[in-house]
Amino acid sequence: MPADSVRVATHDGDELDVHLAVPERGAGPGIVLLHEALGVTDYTRGVARRLAALGYVIVAPDLFWRIERGVDLPHDVGGMARALELIGQFDPHAGVGDVDAALAYLRSRPDVTGPVGVIGFCFGGGLAYGAACELDPACVVAYYGVGVELLAERIDEVTCPALLHFGTDDVFITPEALQRLQLAAAAKPNIEIEVYEGAGHAFDNPHADWHDRAAAARAWDRTASFLAANLASS
Repeated sequence: MPADSVRVATHDGDELDVHLAVPERGAGPGIVLLHEALGVTDYTRGVARRLAALGYVIVAPDLFWRIERGVDLPHDVGGMARALELIGQFDPHAGVGDVDAALAYLRSRPDVTGPVGVIGFCFGGGLAYGAACELDPACVVAYYGVGVELLAERIDEVTCPALLHFGTDDVFITPEALQRLQLAAAAKPNIEIEVYEGAGHAFDNPHADWHDRAAAARAWDRTASFLAANLASS
């Protein structure tokens, strides 16, 4: 197991691996980082470093561990094909339970000195919706999370502050589905939806064909401000 990984107890008596990143000052509020479809990759670890640089203690759970441990797929056609196989076998109910275990782990750490939130990307963004509906994070951020239709139906279950990022040209999220979500969230002051004109899916990921540097920078600035407002250190 890598030096920057730890084992976290699950609610059903097993253990999952999480990638750990701690800010330079050694303490701060906590964030559970939910990875994209390819697993805990170099991109995920880079996001963890960026969040730690903002002052947060980060854990990124290996969400596919019940199927295969240590998934870290390449950013290519073969990697995505295997990712889709894993997603097809993924149990979202157990996944939300694992997110809850990661939240509990962060809250138990002495270096976590503030609230604990959740941030997810792509596949992990969809799971972040489940965390927002079923768990009690201090806040949730989701980048181009799949499952927009289901979130629109469950919008009243989201009671924590939530920031949702989407691109207008996302091939996995239709404009109609995004519009339904925007209408559903219109009466929910705790939910903010940011839409980036011309951006596609995975626009934050520099390894992705859809990477959009300008949209990624704007979304990151918005995310940093949102996290600062909702995860103030005690």
